[in-house]
Amino acid sequence: MDSKEIRDKYLKFFEERGHKIVPSSSLVPSEIDPSVLFTTAGMQQFKPYYTGDKDAGMDFGSLNTASSQKCVRTSDIEEVGDKTHLTFFEMLGNFSFGGYFKKETIKYAHDFIVKEMKLEIDYVSVFEGDNEVPFDEKSFEIWKTLGIPEEKIKKFGREDNFWGPTGSEGPCGPTTEIYVNGVEIWNLVFNEYYCDKNGKFEKLENPGVDTGMGLERLTVTMQKVDNVYETDLFKPLMDKIDELSKEDNIESKRVIADHIRTAVFMIADGVTPSNTDRGYVLRKLIRRVIYHMGVLDIDSANM
Repeated sequence: MDSKEIRDKYLKFFEERGHKIVPSSSLVPSEIDPSVLFTTAGMQQFKPYYTGDKDAGMDFGSLNTASSQKCVRTSDIEEVGDKTHLTFFEMLGNFSFGGYFKKETIKYAHDFIVKEMKLEIDYVSVFEGDNEVPFDEKSFEIWKTLGIPEEKIKKFGREDNFWGPTGSEGPCGPTTEIYVNGVEIWNLVFNEYYCDKNGKFEKLENPGVDTGMGLERLTVTMQKVDNVYETDLFKPLMDKIDELSKEDNIESKRVIADHIRTAVFMIADGVTPSNTDRGYVLRKLIRRVIYHMGVLDIDSANM
């Protein structure tokens, strides 16, 4: 199954279950979320619907949406070159703004992974609770009803099973995660709280659902390859880099593939190289591509 089929299958699954399919927003966040340089998660364009500032039913004709969102995360740029880290990726997500909550969310995720993708769940995790937010007992019990034995429902803390907010404030809440082949492939976030700039948590009047599953990571699993650079998302680019390279350095090849891919999507959304903010990030990616082309002794005239 190629990456396009996987993406289409995901969106169709949720469209058939009453979700409005919403196009990806730009990598350049709108005025909705000026606190971040780039769109880093599928839920960012939907922030006003979680807080009640906008009406999803009025804008989308449904309280439930799904999307495949373009994302850039820059915190791990120096780690790119291994088997897992990327700067650009697509996040498959389904969202609800009062339409449904934990029971339906977990059931949808279970059915998509097990029945649609024909994958076996290794284990799941839930939030164990702390002095600010209690143990997510509801998610724990729902997984049990779906046949996941207690020993495969792991309890983790805030670092692993609590999401958000994106930026300095916003919706956030406990998560439950699905692991396949030892890798976390889907994060289900239950936005029950609003965290303000001072770190204070308040219960949201209408809790919402925000899930995220990396298309690249799911594609690795479905295509049964060792890493993302062997999937159809990267293989044509990697093959071209192999063709042009006079030296053999797999890390440099991966850096070039990732950064070119990211730069193209940034430029397509209006980012240009500069000395500040988004432009500085783009410039850094381009400079790293040039450096690693030197490592591989690639003649830029042949690119």
